[in-house]
Amino acid sequence: MRKTVAFIGAGLLTVAATACSGGTPTGGGGDSTLTLAQSVTATPWDLAKASMGPEAQYYQPVYDTLIRIDTKGEPTPNLAASWSYDKAQTTLTLKLRDGVTFTDGTPLDADAVRANLLHTKSGTASAAGEIQDITGVDVVDARTVAVKLSHPTPALLPALGQVPGMMAAPASLKDPKTPIGSGPYKLDTAATTAGQTYTYTRNADYWNAKAFPYDRVVIKYLADPTARTNALMSGQLDGATLNLNRVKTVEGRGLKVSTYQPGDVEGLYIWDRAGKKVPALGKVKVRQALNHAFDRRAIIKAAKTGLGRPTTQLFAPGEEGHDAALDATYSYDPAKARKLLAEAGYPNGFAVTLPDFSAAFPQEQAALTQSLKDIGVKVTLDTLPSDQIFSSMLAGKYAMSYFKLGAPTAWDKVQLQLTGKSTWNPLKYTDAHSADLVARIGDATGAERTALMKELNTYVVDQAWNAPWDVIAYAYATAPDVSVTPQPGTQFPPIQNFAPVAK
Repeated sequence: MRKTVAFIGAGLLTVAATACSGGTPTGGGGDSTLTLAQSVTATPWDLAKASMGPEAQYYQPVYDTLIRIDTKGEPTPNLAASWSYDKAQTTLTLKLRDGVTFTDGTPLDADAVRANLLHTKSGTASAAGEIQDITGVDVVDARTVAVKLSHPTPALLPALGQVPGMMAAPASLKDPKTPIGSGPYKLDTAATTAGQTYTYTRNADYWNAKAFPYDRVVIKYLADPTARTNALMSGQLDGATLNLNRVKTVEGRGLKVSTYQPGDVEGLYIWDRAGKKVPALGKVKVRQALNHAFDRRAIIKAAKTGLGRPTTQLFAPGEEGHDAALDATYSYDPAKARKLLAEAGYPNGFAVTLPDFSAAFPQEQAALTQSLKDIGVKVTLDTLPSDQIFSSMLAGKYAMSYFKLGAPTAWDKVQLQLTGKSTWNPLKYTDAHSADLVARIGDATGAERTALMKELNTYVVDQAWNAPWDVIAYAYATAPDVSVTPQPGTQFPPIQNFAPVAK
């Protein structure tokens, strides 16, 4: 998942009184406004350019999805009232809900679904990458579409419950200035300031209004974790992520906190595995040395208040391909790290420039920098404005960096990070063995698929494609009169998981 760093000044913490009352009833007896904070800016409304990370929360009020992922991570009906696969598992037939329209009056029919899926697939961002297995979409009749796949994939239904399955009005697909969807809310442009505050008002024609109890949703961009915490404690927010070291403080002020592990893995992500920018990184012993540089348990204790699970693999417990035995592959051993560097031809280490994440992740960045220095790696930190850091990473500016990646399934993580076309493989590294495994996984099912996923996982760990630290624990705080249910595979709970506390 993408995370953004920036400092938001105190002036942006001033919120209109009407946007601070998650539990204040309206004249009709409902709760008026749910005000949330996001740590990242909104990406374009064009779904072909959309990302799969926390940016999705900006889309959820306006763009409804074909599938609804429930709080257990299971696909349930939504815009698609039902679905079925053919025997080969390469055609998914969706039966659409009747009578749904976009807010511009256009019917949400099979033609609209076809246009949306093909448009999103045409992009290059992570949402597009999730549905690259789609080879075509056939309109069977006005209420039925048949989605064609290049091979069986269990990741398709979860994808259709997220950004790749979001539906925009066909006339607004390409570079819309304002989103036009069929979701529970509409963007209130008069009360929205791009890059700062996004306000959504209820769509009176939404088919499932009871599932969304708030008349208005406000999402504010507050990248600085201290700013978010202060806004929570002062009552200006109804919900936001929270640094783990502030949990007790916030609970002491009467707020509720949920802690959970959605499967995100943080650590040192090595983008330049071929050594194009930093030749040392093309050596497997160098990458293995980096894995021995980190005291994972100490990082969890210092930066995560002891919450989290040490790991050396990209797949989290419960995900397909996870192998608990792999977490013993790399111990904390700086002496062994220096020995491996010397064996690889770098007895004095090497130099590398990293993007500076200190503003949002100070302890994590400090641990990364110091651990590398301890084994002889000379680190230069590059500080960029928040609106440039991720575009620079995706453009291949950096050979490696602190990062954390999450996705609903292990296969999604493969698509996001481990293929030659993956969004979070900015230098497009691959090799023949991993490419062959990915291709075979795509064609496999059942026990064979699971075994191949473990083989790919083992290979990536042995080759030290990254240097993971831990499966992250997250904390999400809400006002006393707001309840929220965390969801597997998602750092930020979707808006349908918020509700006023029953009185």
